[in-house]
Amino acid sequence: MRRLILAYTVTQLQDAPAESIRRPDSARTDYMAMVCHDLRTPLAAIKEALALLTETASGQLDERQRRYLTVAREEIDRLNRMINNLVEVSRMDSGKVVLYSDAVDLPDLLSTAIESLSLLISRRNLVVERNIPSALPRVMGDRDRLLRVFNNILDNAIKYSPPGGTVRVAIGSVDPGSSELTERGILAGSGYVRVTVSDDGPGIPAEALERIFDKYECVDPHGPGTGLGLAIVRSIVEMHHGKVWVESTLGQGARFHFMLPIKGNS
Repeated sequence: MRRLILAYTVTQLQDAPAESIRRPDSARTDYMAMVCHDLRTPLAAIKEALALLTETASGQLDERQRRYLTVAREEIDRLNRMINNLVEVSRMDSGKVVLYSDAVDLPDLLSTAIESLSLLISRRNLVVERNIPSALPRVMGDRDRLLRVFNNILDNAIKYSPPGGTVRVAIGSVDPGSSELTERGILAGSGYVRVTVSDDGPGIPAEALERIFDKYECVDPHGPGTGLGLAIVRSIVEMHHGKVWVESTLGQGARFHFMLPIKGNS
């Protein structure tokens, strides 16, 4: 399916007039958004057809056939996430990102993200553990884009976790005296909430801890993904006056952290 996306894009570029390929970056990003929009329509039709097939023929399918349908649905969801990332990068590159801020309940957002990734979690037989206090302040942010932050970080943790492993998510308030609140980009005198997503994967080399948030950067060049997910995470978090970073030791998994300002900050 990845080859389908690449082939589609290359074909469209070949068919485009030469002058259109030499247009400014804004035109190219608009063109990428259009291509992604065109890809969504057939994917939506395929997903709906698979859902109908699963519903109407479930009693006639054996375990192997049901597994094939599950894999197909999972791959369609993954392609949709890749397309959403491409659209988001296109918007960021063209400066067309507008945040619609409101009070956001992070535990609720986490539940939505886990549900959207449930097929992938189930297929890899993973457990997602949550460590969240009963009383947690809401953050101020754009719900849809913060959902993308959760989706991208969880997707990354799931992909690199060993089958049967555990992904741990902890959410809590940042200590007002923490040195993290004095760093560049953080709102002075404001309260923050920190989210930590940990996995038991292979870990990240020390020299890659900073560049892993760069666009098209993949620690494993043969691994899954486009290298856009974590770049989008950083951009969205920083647009919310937050911070994102990762800690890891090879062979001991990775811990991704991000902080967001609490609703009501001045």
